[in-house]
Amino acid sequence: MEIQQREENLQRQLQEMHLREENSQRQMREMQQRQQNSQRRLTETQRQHENLQRQLQEMTQREENSQKQLRVMQQREGNLQTRLRETQRQQENVQRQLQEVTQREENSQRQLREMQQRLENSQQQVSTLERQLRGKDQEVNELELSLSLAQQTISEQQQQQSCDWVISRDEIQITNKCLGRGGWASVYEGVYCGCTVAVKQIHDLILSPHNILLFEREMNIASKCRHPHLLQFIGATNDEGNPLFVTELMEKSLRALLEQRQLAEVEIRVISLDVARAINYLHQKKPEPIIHRDISSANVLLWRQGDQWRGKVSDYGTANFMQQTMTVASGAMIYSAPEALTSNQTVKVDVYSFGVLLCEMCIRQLPDPRRREQQVLLMTNRALRGLVRRCLQTDPEARATMQEIIDEPSRAV
Repeated sequence: MEIQQREENLQRQLQEMHLREENSQRQMREMQQRQQNSQRRLTETQRQHENLQRQLQEMTQREENSQKQLRVMQQREGNLQTRLRETQRQQENVQRQLQEVTQREENSQRQLREMQQRLENSQQQVSTLERQLRGKDQEVNELELSLSLAQQTISEQQQQQSCDWVISRDEIQITNKCLGRGGWASVYEGVYCGCTVAVKQIHDLILSPHNILLFEREMNIASKCRHPHLLQFIGATNDEGNPLFVTELMEKSLRALLEQRQLAEVEIRVISLDVARAINYLHQKKPEPIIHRDISSANVLLWRQGDQWRGKVSDYGTANFMQQTMTVASGAMIYSAPEALTSNQTVKVDVYSFGVLLCEMCIRQLPDPRRREQQVLLMTNRALRGLVRRCLQTDPEARATMQEIIDEPSRAV
């Protein structure tokens, strides 16, 4: 009994031990479960802590960005405040200027009213003066009429006194011997006061009352020209017929001589110097120079001095007249300067024509404007060629004067 009792006790104890063991295992499992839950909670807590750390960093960064933005906004606000103060200052200046403009406008209006008042007073004075002026004009017109009549009388008297070049047509005998024909006149041999003369008869084509007055003026000029190398002007008619222009008779023209033979170098120098002296005399006339405008070999006439041909320039008395009454003949154009067909003419147009003439004398060819340079190159005398180039400059101011040509140190002519 006792052993059974013990065995039962042992069985009971064994069961209790099993029960304890099961409880222990259950508690162990519970503790493991708790431990796992705790571990999960810890992991979750760490993850939450990391999230909080990250959120804290983000918030810190945001706060720093906000601080920066705040500083920028404060800077902008400061700038806006400065601009606002500047705008207010400008607005005050504009207001002040506007007040000044308004004041000026008021002053201008007041001045305008004063000026209008003065204008009205002036208009009244002008009306009074105009009435007085009309009275004076009538007196002036009467005086001008009297003066015009007196001037006309004096002019007629002066014309009668100054026209000592006038020759009666009856005193001139014209022969049938024609010495030459031109675009505006024909030249005949004639007799005046028992002397053989050249008589130039101007064509009907250019006659008019205005041209007759121009002709008389030019004859007055020609009658006052005296030079050994100008063709001697004897006189001219001024009646209603074709004007007759009487000069001394020469043996031949330079052009006619060039058509016959080549000139010797001494002949070129002597004749060209005669021409240069005659042109220079015309250019030195007072009060105004005479521009010939038609220097050519046809207008250089020759006479004998022993065995030497000497030259005289003709048509100096009609050059200005012809320039104003008709188109220049084509023959004259081959000697003309570039500015000859313009209103800008000076004595240098004659210098250009003299250069062309000198080249013609040297090479014995009629001038050809299209071959001007080639013709100059045909000149063999270097000194004369250099002088011709000085005369043929396109710019008139660059050309030599006739006085310089005469006084040339190298005595080119």
